[in-house]
Amino acid sequence: MDGYTIVLTRNNISESFHEVDIVNDTSSESFDFFPRSAIKPFQLIPIVQEMLNQKTVIDLSEIAIFCASHSGEALHTEKVLKTAEKYLLNYGDIFCEKQIPFHAETYKSMIKENKPYTKLHNNCSGKHIGMLLFCKLLDLEIENYQEITHPIQQKIDLFYRELFNLEKITYGIDGCGLPAPYINSNIFLSSVSKLNNSKIYEESWKIIFNAFYSHPVHTAGSDRVDTILMQNSPNDVLIKAGAEGSMFFTDLKKSTLLKCKDGSKRGVDIASMYFGLKSSYIDETTYNKFIKSFTHNNQNTKVADVKILEK
Repeated sequence: MDGYTIVLTRNNISESFHEVDIVNDTSSESFDFFPRSAIKPFQLIPIVQEMLNQKTVIDLSEIAIFCASHSGEALHTEKVLKTAEKYLLNYGDIFCEKQIPFHAETYKSMIKENKPYTKLHNNCSGKHIGMLLFCKLLDLEIENYQEITHPIQQKIDLFYRELFNLEKITYGIDGCGLPAPYINSNIFLSSVSKLNNSKIYEESWKIIFNAFYSHPVHTAGSDRVDTILMQNSPNDVLIKAGAEGSMFFTDLKKSTLLKCKDGSKRGVDIASMYFGLKSSYIDETTYNKFIKSFTHNNQNTKVADVKILEK
């Protein structure tokens, strides 16, 4: 299988290894995995579809925050709160819990100002507001909306089974509490072409795609790999990270998955930036600036090297 071996060295001694598999929509090899948040672009299609059915005005920045695994920066928490208020939803009803912001400077500022972190700072708060909106659009009770037996999760499961052409899907539980499907990588990637040509879902899919490249900071954060790649790419591209080392790329013509076998964020982030460099999403300057965060300490002293070996 294609991929990279990420090697971190210190004093020319190999210290850490990360094995990363790479497949695209024409690969003969595949793997089974939990996409985790990398599935969000698909997971939110039934919600966008219902918004279109009810002629709800579409705001791409809202769709981006619904699909986000955000860093808890002010632009994220404010957007989640304003979106909840716009649709007369109570953000306190979301199932995901309070969470320290991923964004270090935001958290430092909150400590300095003695501000508590809230459910708004949870990286999946936007998705959960989207779930509450889905309940409201369908006039359903929100109680236990996170359970696979709830009607909205059943609708999403039905959509997945149609999209992936599966009679039954195995689920785990995601970090935010929602169902997490277990899917084969080839099935996952082939669904992009299916959506591109779907008479039913093409419009919803294109809205989600447009939301990603129009609002890349909303979908992740100011220092996040997927955001950096989308911001710098000369072409429109959707990139979505998932927990345990997944990264999904699609420009609608070609789709690719990276999966770090040990689940390391560091491993998949470095591999994704290298893949982005090779794919001309970013230039050498952007790549080297990112890699420096792994090779230099807080005193700006170089202490390590990163080597990438292509399989």
